[in-house]
Amino acid sequence: MSALLLEVESIRKTYPGVIALSDVTFDLKAGEVHALVGENGAGKSTLLSVMNGLVAPDSGEIRIDGQRVVLNDPTVALANRLALVHQELVLCPNLSVAENIFLGREPAGRLGRTRAMLNRMAKDLLDEIHVSLDPSRAVGELSLNEQQIVEICRALASRPRVLVFDEPTASLNDDQVGHLLAIIRKLKANGLGIVYVSHRLSEVMQISDRVTVLRDGHVVATRDIAGLNEAALVALMVGREHKPGQSAYKERRCGDVALEAKGIGKARVFDDISLQVRAGEIVGIAGLLGCQRESVVRAIFGATSIDRGEIRVHGHKVQLRSPRDAIAFGIGFMPADRKREGLVLPMSVGDNIGMTILRRLGRLGFMKRRQRNATANGLVRTLAIKINGLSQVASQLSGGNQQKIVIGKWIARSGDIVIAEDPTRGVDVGAKFEIWRAIQDLAEEGKAILLLTTELQEMMDACDRILVMSRGRVTGHFHRKDFSAEAIAHCFVA
Repeated sequence: MSALLLEVESIRKTYPGVIALSDVTFDLKAGEVHALVGENGAGKSTLLSVMNGLVAPDSGEIRIDGQRVVLNDPTVALANRLALVHQELVLCPNLSVAENIFLGREPAGRLGRTRAMLNRMAKDLLDEIHVSLDPSRAVGELSLNEQQIVEICRALASRPRVLVFDEPTASLNDDQVGHLLAIIRKLKANGLGIVYVSHRLSEVMQISDRVTVLRDGHVVATRDIAGLNEAALVALMVGREHKPGQSAYKERRCGDVALEAKGIGKARVFDDISLQVRAGEIVGIAGLLGCQRESVVRAIFGATSIDRGEIRVHGHKVQLRSPRDAIAFGIGFMPADRKREGLVLPMSVGDNIGMTILRRLGRLGFMKRRQRNATANGLVRTLAIKINGLSQVASQLSGGNQQKIVIGKWIARSGDIVIAEDPTRGVDVGAKFEIWRAIQDLAEEGKAILLLTTELQEMMDACDRILVMSRGRVTGHFHRKDFSAEAIAHCFVA
């Protein structure tokens, strides 16, 4: 029998009005992948924070190799060779890829720390996970997907014995997920203990030996994965048998062109991008890491400039010098990076939802708070957001519930065009259906939706048309009747 590397016993953690964890016990063996699953708000993030020294438990204890440890700081966890790959990125945007990977543990050369040495070591780690990324690039210049890769390499650089993955594939495409799972299998074979947290249950079934299910801060069950299927696992998570809902797609009549890009380009980033999205239509942009689709949608939202081409809204050419301009023309943006771009974390749930409709709610310098609360409460019910009340600050919520608030605030605004970037990133299986239903409802209301998601099957389920990008150019265009994962993937490398 494999030795126990990590034991978490009877952990309890409370916040004002909330029991985040109640008598939670969890263990991990050497050479094992132990998955931790549950709906948003189940307590997974709090448990990981306790294990990584970010949050002090009210009671209970943690043992590593049988010895009790007090993990009161992430550096103490690292000293005990326990590393966490965060769901929410904790990188320094002004430093390079290599400097972020080795931050705090930089090697010294003959003349002290050398940039060339860092770059070589970073490249070796990137090669391990089959990713081509320039180690000298500033992290702030990278897409969210690329930053996630840096976060993974940063954890691997500590050569841990216990490695905790918190939604590591949320921003990766299927090919990169395959590479990462292969690396995890290799690490497992080398005797590492791996805690794996993911809402993608197909990954959990592929990679795990055991799974522990959390619900409302309690451990519901710990089972061998060999005795489970996805349906049984979902039933444990939600407390009832899960019956798949209707398809995410709703057939509808599309109207006139609401958004059009004609030959837009940005030097050394993307070139000659043309697309149209009609009222009531959902158009996806698919592509591998580095295809620059994120740069294209940010240009359409006015967050970055273009060198050539033009953007039209309802047939009229527009100048989008900033997101403020885009919003004024009725364009909304649901970013994947909710903490940096989607929310004001110290603000309340109500204020976050209401910030996109301030003009509608304001009168003589005062907010119509009753109207704001009615709008916000309606969206909380529609999206099944788990909160204690509209006054709860956004930073106290789980990642999935934060994501729903990002979506809710743009649903509240009555713009005609919505850009949705990975809207179900870090969201549990039950919430995914609610979010896709909300996006389909927006299309039914006549909104034009431009969609990005890392999961190709989700895109094919939701979209009317899909454009494919590779190396900054459009390489494919598919109508719904022609959707094929194989054909679309072929355009990824065209």
